Amino acid sequence: MRRFGVLGIISLALAILASDALAQRGGGAVRGGMRGAVAGGIVGGSEGASTGAKIGVVTGATRGAIDRETQARGQYEATSEYQNAQLSNFNETQPEILGTSAVGTAKPPSGEAVILKDGKPIVGITFPSDWNQRTSDNCISAVSADGHAYSMLVSAEGVADKQAGIKKAKEGLGNYLSDVTFDETRETKGGALVTTGTGKGKKTGADVVFAVGVFDAGKGQMVAAAFVADSKIENYYKETIRGICQTIRRAEDFGK
Repeated sequence: MRRFGVLGIISLALAILASDALAQRGGGAVRGGMRGAVAGGIVGGSEGASTGAKIGVVTGATRGAIDRETQARGQYEATSEYQNAQLSNFNETQPEILGTSAVGTAKPPSGEAVILKDGKPIVGITFPSDWNQRTSDNCISAVSADGHAYSMLVSAEGVADKQAGIKKAKEGLGNYLSDVTFDETRETKGGALVTTGTGKGKKTGADVVFAVGVFDAGKGQMVAAAFVADSKIENYYKETIRGICQTIRRAEDFGK
């Protein structure tokens, strides 16, 4: 009886591992990594994200997780696997997957970056202090210091709803990536529609993962938030990306 119990546990463990592997390759529901962090944490998708959005900062256990992740990433970057991998440098070539780009000289963030409409804030985001940030009237983008993770926040003018925003984002991903595979599109607790998946950079040939969330920032104003990272380093940026998602504020959050 004990033998069958052990065999059952082993079979269950193998099934879970296979399911996770499928999710990481694309074509399934995302469970972890950077993609899972976006799907679970963007605009009120978790308790931490909901709390963070009210004040525009990373809160709770996520802060400690980011510090541990930063240390683990530094250790990984010392390995031969990292040093021999084909990786992107988004500081040199930014993935303009949302149909626009932020202009100007990249510089470290100085607190929260905000997009305005008619002189009022509609959405804000706060990036880590060591990222390189660019800001335009309707667009904010930032790249991690090592160049392997990228984020963009855009006010989607002329986009009627979240479904239309996701369709437009998928078109942009097709322009930037080849061999694109999409995971299941899902709606978060906070009302964002999120699509995730994998692909290969057309210019660099590097394997990447992506996550795009479209949400109503207030009074029908659609906003898209995109995240792209090298697949080799996805699991070393999930807490950092989760923290960035926590800081996203919509129009109603600025009055709290």
